[in-house]
Formats: sequence, structure tokens, C-alpha cells
Amino acid sequence: MNEQLKKEAKKLPLSPGVYLMKDKSGTIIYIGKAKKLKERVSSYFIKNNQHSNKVKRMLVQLSSFDVIHVDTELDALLLECRLIQHYRPMYNRQMNAFERYSYLEIHEGETSIRLHKSPYPEAKYSFGPYAGYQKIPEVIAILEKLYQLNPNDAWQRLFHRSDETKPLKYLVLKELLQAFSGDSQDIEKRIEEKMLEASEQMQFIQAARWRDDRKFIRTFFYKNKQLLLSPINQKEWHALWLPMDHTVKCYLIYQGLIVTEKVFPEKITSSSQNMQQAAQTLLLNITEYPDSLSTYSKKQIDFVAILHLYLKRIEEYQLFPIEKE
Repeated sequence: MNEQLKKEAKKLPLSPGVYLMKDKSGTIIYIGKAKKLKERVSSYFIKNNQHSNKVKRMLVQLSSFDVIHVDTELDALLLECRLIQHYRPMYNRQMNAFERYSYLEIHEGETSIRLHKSPYPEAKYSFGPYAGYQKIPEVIAILEKLYQLNPNDAWQRLFHRSDETKPLKYLVLKELLQAFSGDSQDIEKRIEEKMLEASEQMQFIQAARWRDDRKFIRTFFYKNKQLLLSPINQKEWHALWLPMDHTVKCYLIYQGLIVTEKVFPEKITSSSQNMQQAAQTLLLNITEYPDSLSTYSKKQIDFVAILHLYLKRIEEYQLFPIEKE
């Protein structure tokens, strides 16, 4: 145990930041973030049998560390993400695999609808990015089976009566667009009807499969509901307000990126009108607006994922849309 590093860690403040662990050559071997730097960094220098093997190996190589102080925990999360992407430390594995993200596209023909998985949004109806890229083929298979989108598939034909009428194209497109925009209730209801029908006909294997399909679809859309990066909901400006010690910080977000930010006195949160006006003024003071994009970088995808997970576990924040005049 390096006693000198332990002493340095105890001198750190109880404030947010990012820490960079280095070996004796000065190479960054691990990057982490902390809500309270002192507590997090000090935890590495306490003898603990619960340290993972990765942490134990990293500590053997550790020779020094640096810290970067930031305003909020969100700043620490975003900075950690950027630094990991830049330095790619050997003990960091997350945020290094852009290929893990995929889009699901709806292609509309004159009389048919086809679903495809794509690494980039290219079609008119392109939804994602979804981090659970391995699940997308199963989502496509379930939806194709449900709406009879692939009539040549013998397996899918087993789940439908020979005299059954295919759903009308406009209705299929409507329900798919609703689901990929955050409301999958119609799809779940349709699957449930299939499950009950199979059960009534004593086709228990098919009924059990529809039951599993409904659970899978419900979980998939619920987990990804707030990670949709379609042009429908990401070409608006949003103001995110986070509390700090006696101040509050405002972030202006556009298409998955923080464009500008500013710290305000805490009293501005006394009314939503004050916050709206302050955010509007901040937007008007931007000298160069970003272009609207049809494709999204890994940086934007990671930001949306980080923001979604962060806001899920905190309570004190405000997020609302603002309009560019």
C-alpha cells in the first residue's frame, strides 16, 4: 500500500471530479469519476478484500494520480467519458465500443414494410441508437411474426391461422412508429391477443412463446424509451438545471450535446418563469449555433446514455424545452 498516495487522497476535497491513475512512466492506466473525490480516491488505499482483480492489478502498477475538479457530478461523468475515449486506458473498458450501438429502421414500400438493423440512421424512419444491439434481431423477428411482415418464413407462419387476415399496412406503420416513439401499448396488446387466442385453441407452445415475446418487447421499449435519437424529439433545445452549493447550473442541450452552460445564483430557481427567461437569454447569446444532424457521433450517443442514467437516480433537477427565437 502506497502511504504517500494515501495521504494525498485524504487531502482531496469532498467535491465532484475526475481522477487519473498513472503508472511509473506517467501513462494513464485508469480514469474514474467521483461525486466526492476524497472518499472515492481514498477507497483505493484501504485494504479491502472486496477489491476486484482488476483493481488489485491496477494498484500494483499505480505510481501517482491527478484530479480534475468540476462543478457537478454530471460534469464529472461527461468528462470521464471524453477522457476515456481520448486516452483509452488499459483498465477502462466502458465507452470504447461504438459498434455496440445500432439503429432499427422501418422501410416502407408501396405494399409492404420491412425492418432492418443498421449501424447508422439512414432511412426516413430510423430509431435508436440502442445499446442492446444484440437484442435488435430478436425485436425484428417478433415484430415480423406479429405483423406477418415476412410471409416466406415458415416458422412465422406457424403462429398464424391459414385464413387469418394480415393487418393493414397503415395500421402496422402507425403502431410501429408509436412504439419506437415511446408508446408500445398497442403492440403489447396485439401480442396479448395472440397469446390468449393460442391458449384458447390449446396451442400452449405458441401461447408460451407469445407470452415471452410480450415480456421481451415490453422490457426492450421500456429500457430504451428515453434513449431515442430520432429527429422527432432531438431537434429541440432543452435546458437542464442542476443544483450546486448555493448556486445552480444551467446546461443548454441540442441533439445530444451540451452547447453552452452557465452557473446562476440559487435564487433564480424561485420561479419557473425566471429559469425560462434565463435559459432563453443564454440561448440568444450563443454566437454560433450547431448544425442539425441526421447522423450521430459516439460522443452524442454516450452523452444521452449518461444523461438518462444520471437523471434516473437523482431527484433535484429541472429539464424543459426552449425555443430559438
